[in-house]
Amino acid sequence: MTGVRLTAALSLLLAAAVLLPDQGAVAAERPSVDGWPGFAVGRVNIRGGGFCTATLIGQHRAVTAARCLRDGASAWYGVDRIVVELAPHRATRKGYAPVTAFQPAPGLIFLEDGTPNDPARDWAVLELGEESPRDPDVQPVGLASPAERAALRPGSLLSLVAYTSQRPYVATLADGCRVQEVRGQPQVVLHDCAASAAVAGAAVLAETEEGTVLVGIQVGTGALDGRPVGVAALLERRIEPAALLGSAAGP
Repeated sequence: MTGVRLTAALSLLLAAAVLLPDQGAVAAERPSVDGWPGFAVGRVNIRGGGFCTATLIGQHRAVTAARCLRDGASAWYGVDRIVVELAPHRATRKGYAPVTAFQPAPGLIFLEDGTPNDPARDWAVLELGEESPRDPDVQPVGLASPAERAALRPGSLLSLVAYTSQRPYVATLADGCRVQEVRGQPQVVLHDCAASAAVAGAAVLAETEEGTVLVGIQVGTGALDGRPVGVAALLERRIEPAALLGSAAGP
């Protein structure tokens, strides 16, 4: 079979947060400051470390790439080092919350080299504690329903919102992206919205009859039939609170 191969060893050429060579025609990128969906997509910051993109999916819950919560191949960061910041470009009322617990996707295992055993499981839910006031326009993004996920086909339109190293304080919006393939179990979406560097955890969104929904999160980049693609893990609509670890140290 040509193109990307999804294996436990990640031989599909995943390179999370790495800018690939010339990608030809990809979706246009532009700043997304005060318009939807820039509000609900923020940053998960690691004190003394870097940042990734995170999306608010509940009043006290966000989702990001699980790899963002690890110190290389060695261990998970303690929650005392993790905070979520919404609309960081704003001087006031931007929203800031400590993480009190987090739970990686069921079945996720990190290999000795620090890569996940399955890109489709490279996500984690963050439980948010008491926060600073945030703008009332900052509302959670709904997760795509099973029917909405099942409707994704090659050519379906997507958008991606991310905080990148080039624009660390203003969300970058890439729209006009298209699905290339949906594969695996659990599933990943391969899409042509792969132009940004440092996009781990970026929100991958779709427009439906119910409005904008979160389809998945960006977990890496790769190649399909010699063409660069982004790789997003699809998310389940229901993520029960009981699935979160009630530990102050995370997993």
